[in-house]
Amino acid sequence: MMQNALPAATAPELADAAFQAVITAGLAVFALVLFRRLPQRWVAWWAAAWGLYVLRLGAIILFLLTNDLVWLFWHQVATGWVALTILWAALVFSRGATWRPWYAVLALFPLLWAWVAIHALDRFVLVALPMVALIASTTLWTGWVFWRYAQRTGSPGARFVAIAFALWGLHHLDYTMLRARGAWQPWGYFLDIIFELAVGIGFGVMVLSELAERLAARTAELGHLSASMVRQHEAERRRLSRDLHDETAQTLSAVKLEIGMLREGADPSAVGRLDHVLHLVDNGIRGIRRVMNDLRPALLDDLGLIPAIRSLASDVRDRGGLSVGVELPDSAPRLAPEAELALFRAAQEALANVVRHAGAARVVIRLHVAAQSLRLTVADDGRGFPPGPGASVDPMTRLGLAGMRERITALGGTTSVAPATPTGVVVTVELPTKDGSNG
Repeated sequence: MMQNALPAATAPELADAAFQAVITAGLAVFALVLFRRLPQRWVAWWAAAWGLYVLRLGAIILFLLTNDLVWLFWHQVATGWVALTILWAALVFSRGATWRPWYAVLALFPLLWAWVAIHALDRFVLVALPMVALIASTTLWTGWVFWRYAQRTGSPGARFVAIAFALWGLHHLDYTMLRARGAWQPWGYFLDIIFELAVGIGFGVMVLSELAERLAARTAELGHLSASMVRQHEAERRRLSRDLHDETAQTLSAVKLEIGMLREGADPSAVGRLDHVLHLVDNGIRGIRRVMNDLRPALLDDLGLIPAIRSLASDVRDRGGLSVGVELPDSAPRLAPEAELALFRAAQEALANVVRHAGAARVVIRLHVAAQSLRLTVADDGRGFPPGPGASVDPMTRLGLAGMRERITALGGTTSVAPATPTGVVVTVELPTKDGSNG
């Protein structure tokens, strides 16, 4: 039976082992936190591996304190379980391996070997070497798994993890020699701590990178969905505009023509009433045309953005008595239809908000053409943002301009709402022209 083949434990060695146990416990907690963010099985198994590693360190600490071979036995057992858990975590990560009940039989091997080592062997090297070989080989193989993954994906976190595991696996091999000579403390513990922290950092980078990739993919998916919804919305507006033109407006025009013919042959007493009816029909036709223009401005499709904005400003001026100034260039590069429509809708929504909420006397629409962008601003001299607790609320949400922001963002642009000087609000929309010019 193996007796006290190791040098007597010292207080510094116990402190180093305890410190490593604290670090390892922190890594187990960190792995559980990562698992909550990225609920994948391999992350959970690494949390289990770190937990078993804490038990392994606890067993060796108790052995160093008591010199009781029971704790050396459990240290050997925990070492084998850590190696098997590392192996399984790597298989789950690399191959998506699934658990089978009979795999639990493998957990008996460390128990059997530890019993043989403690009760049948009397040399430290013979006791430690098989377990050291097992944990070193599984660590090196795990490093190879992550290295291949890094080559496939280009993940810097996986490459960092692979190098850390490779060096850690080589370091495991010197355990028997250093421990037998009493030279393990403190460098062995310090190197283990460094490798553990390196693996933990690498895992953190890997998980955060994957979360960032998922977020980017989800953002792109939402962008495509938003763009699709905008296209469907505009298609419906176009259909409604066409139906109003082809059916309702044409019908009212026919009604006006019939009433005009009746007026020519009507009694003088009925002429006044017929004139009033014609006036009502004219108002109805103008209202329908205004709705048609709001739904889908024909000028935007036919002549482009600048004439459409001028027409919009004139229409707002005529409707509400608001002074609308326009500072537009004579020409601007033609953008993709979606981009021109987004800028027009931005101007339309901003002007509608001024009319409904600002209490302004004047509003100015400006369009600035830069080398690679178009910047639209709508500035009013109204009451601005109301003071008080609501002032901290995002103005894009408060003013109902979220749809504008979605349109512009989907096209790679930016939107902002800010206080004007001395009063009022400025809505600024900027769209790139580099990739969207020439339609």
